[in-house]
Amino acid sequence: MENPLDIISRLMCYLLGDVHSLSRFSEAQAMDYLVASLLSRDLLIFKMDEPRMTYSGHWGREESLSSSAKNHNLVLEEGSGQGTSQNGKALDKTAATLADSNSGPSSVQSADARAKTEPANKELEARERLIATGEYQPKYSQAELEAQVAQGTIEARFVVTLQKTKSGDNPVGFKRDSGRTTTWTTTFDQMENSDTDPKLLNDLNGMIWDEEAEWEIIIIDQGEYFKQDGGLTFIPTYENTAALGQAEFVKKFNQDKLQAVMTPEYSKEYAAHMKAYKTLGNDPYNRKQLEKYAMENFKDDGDYEAFMARHEYTIEVGTNEHFSGDGLTKTTGESGYLSKGQHGTLETITFEKSPETMDELSDREAIARVSAKKIT
Repeated sequence: MENPLDIISRLMCYLLGDVHSLSRFSEAQAMDYLVASLLSRDLLIFKMDEPRMTYSGHWGREESLSSSAKNHNLVLEEGSGQGTSQNGKALDKTAATLADSNSGPSSVQSADARAKTEPANKELEARERLIATGEYQPKYSQAELEAQVAQGTIEARFVVTLQKTKSGDNPVGFKRDSGRTTTWTTTFDQMENSDTDPKLLNDLNGMIWDEEAEWEIIIIDQGEYFKQDGGLTFIPTYENTAALGQAEFVKKFNQDKLQAVMTPEYSKEYAAHMKAYKTLGNDPYNRKQLEKYAMENFKDDGDYEAFMARHEYTIEVGTNEHFSGDGLTKTTGESGYLSKGQHGTLETITFEKSPETMDELSDREAIARVSAKKIT
């Protein structure tokens, strides 16, 4: 072939019906997708007297593979060398399911390719709907989102995070001096109906919109992500966040105190303290300033310890004074698609201590980075 990339591009555009298809895929992912399409007969290639593309009429999509890929529970279930092998089996389990129904040695490879490219397919479908209707249709109602938090567990292979674009030598999440690294994420299906529009996604996830920034969506394949090093993913309710704090901060603070400050009641008190602290022009991430403020304003040792324990969550986990503790984001209303203050998505936190860089994760196909493109 004189120009294989051109052929790949044409075939991908043909299959997905979008001229921007290749921007969602690496060359290797596109090749995997084409192989899977050939095996499933979504794509037929045959010799003709006059070379041209012909629509075959076979456009059916199989049911979502990610819905059948059952992970271990994501609520404070820690991944270590052995524990995370359960997570890594999600892809194998999905592949095995297809292998049962599709004979031949290539069925496993087909399942792998489909599972990893399905998120990009759904984003393309969502964009078409948004352009056609001008309306955002959430996948879950407000009551359904609340029920998901109450259920307490999530079974999902893919989680996603929206971030300002950064270089690949950084980890996905925010790494602190302590080594603790957190990434605020949600499951892919929570965001799939919003395509890759960064303004809509900011609104949905309760984030502050920055018109000048370049944004990207990072899709994390949890089955691959935790293979190299331990980590955990959890729904940040008060209870779950307190459990993390009791495990991580016990050398500095009393466990009962770590539990007591992660409540709706103390959250109101903490928010008032932080408002006063910031009014003085203080930096919430300057520990010396914070300790000085606490020493001057809390005469009771119990009050001092409570404030310092609650602020440890802010510094090391990211649960600041705006943290609601209900496991759900709150919309900002900035996109024009959503009302302000309603539930946006079910949120999760991925917590690690020795994170890999995005380049390393990309090399072993544990993440996919997708440029977030605004709908105009």
